[in-house]
Amino acid sequence: MLPEDNILFKGVDPSDCQRMISCFNPDIRKYKSGSRIAEFSRESDRIGIILSGSAVVERYDVNGIRTIVEALGEQSVFGAFFTYSPSSRSVMEIVSETDCEVMFVRRSEITKRCENACPCHSRVVENLLELMSEKAINLSERIEVLSQRSIEDKLISCLQIIEDKTPDGKTPQIPFSTTALSDYLCVNRSALQREMTRLKNNGVLTISKRKFRLIRPNEQDI
Repeated sequence: MLPEDNILFKGVDPSDCQRMISCFNPDIRKYKSGSRIAEFSRESDRIGIILSGSAVVERYDVNGIRTIVEALGEQSVFGAFFTYSPSSRSVMEIVSETDCEVMFVRRSEITKRCENACPCHSRVVENLLELMSEKAINLSERIEVLSQRSIEDKLISCLQIIEDKTPDGKTPQIPFSTTALSDYLCVNRSALQREMTRLKNNGVLTISKRKFRLIRPNEQDI
């Protein structure tokens, strides 16, 4: 995937986009699966764009317990600038799930005043603000999931959000392994597996690898 395909450069002419990317002094790096890409406490001014591969945002508390905060696919954007507040009581990291290629740019390079006041630069700043709003919505959705009382309700709420965001004609897909999903939902892995098996046996959920379908009550009798 090319950087100019990213949401940050939406509405910008490809030639202007290439010029701006060069002006931003990007740092493009490759990472092997399982590698640490960034730590928020040390990368407060950098914004990362996943050009290829996938990664996760992980949080470790003082007891070393991992929580998956967010899944990052191709063209996902991350950085402490958006929604995260690093604390001395926890560590927040970006870790590659697969081999990844990542482009880093400094937030200050994007938000600095353009000497030519060019419309394309203003457009990128607008896109950055729009992305911040989208990240806030994602955080609200995560709170909605975690506020559910039972494992079943957390799982169903999570799957419904994924389903709602899946484009028409495509099959919804869980962006995590079962272990990572349990860390994302903050539940025991074995308990989550039992709940998924129960939902499948009751005809509420069909799942193949990571692809799934929720069966609505009015569909179960058909």
